[in-house]
Amino acid sequence: MRIAVLVFLLSFSCFGFSQTAKEYFDMGCGKLKEKDYKTAIVFLTKATEKKQDDTAAYYQRGIAKAYLNQYERAIEDFTKAISLEANYESAYYLRALCRQALQNDEKAVEDFSKVIQLNPKFVPAYFFRGVSRTNLQDNKTAMDDYSKVISLDSRNVEAYYNRAYIFAVLQNYRAAIIDYNRTLELNPSYVNAYLNRGLCKAKVADTVGSQLDFKRAGQLDQQQVSAYYNSIGTKLEAGQKNVGSLDNMEGSSEQARSRASEAIIKYTE
Repeated sequence: MRIAVLVFLLSFSCFGFSQTAKEYFDMGCGKLKEKDYKTAIVFLTKATEKKQDDTAAYYQRGIAKAYLNQYERAIEDFTKAISLEANYESAYYLRALCRQALQNDEKAVEDFSKVIQLNPKFVPAYFFRGVSRTNLQDNKTAMDDYSKVISLDSRNVEAYYNRAYIFAVLQNYRAAIIDYNRTLELNPSYVNAYLNRGLCKAKVADTVGSQLDFKRAGQLDQQQVSAYYNSIGTKLEAGQKNVGSLDNMEGSSEQARSRASEAIIKYTE
């Protein structure tokens, strides 16, 4: 009798507590919400082992890996999710952001374009596609993307800021100034916008306006402006020409790499 009870207990412990793919998935998502990303990956991996076509488990595991800046591994999971669900909009978008973070902008553009095909009114896809196109120096199409963002969201500060940068690169300084004006209307504390507008005003011989912009930037963040002037000084010492021009202008490329990870968090929270 005791042997029979022991066999029953062993059987119950082996099979009665065996977790299903759904249970592992739920535990993984719970750990993801708790920001315990490593444990989330463990549980979600078990979910995929139990159910190899679990699209959601691959997608959620990709998010956990992206949070850990494991972008290449995250891309693998998003790609697997897409192979199981061809029109998985969110997987395309997050894979695009991971590719942008890895500076694989050509592939990022492809993914953002797919997102736009699936959801033509999804503003972030246009914006970040514009960022990747800016990084690729594809200025015309980048400008088209920022203009589309503005048409969908007329108060999008970063779209005006980035479009102004493109105008400046194309030496259309007056158009750049107009967009920087709008940027500063929406965000009067945007230090880089003052610095960039100051450079553009210098290009159109508005010396007083340029000086006022640099002064205002210094009032907002003297440390940042000092770093800017130190950069100019370093370039002068190195014998670089054209200092105080677009070489020193802050555009979207410098900001976008780090902001890709921020966009992932914002999208998945």
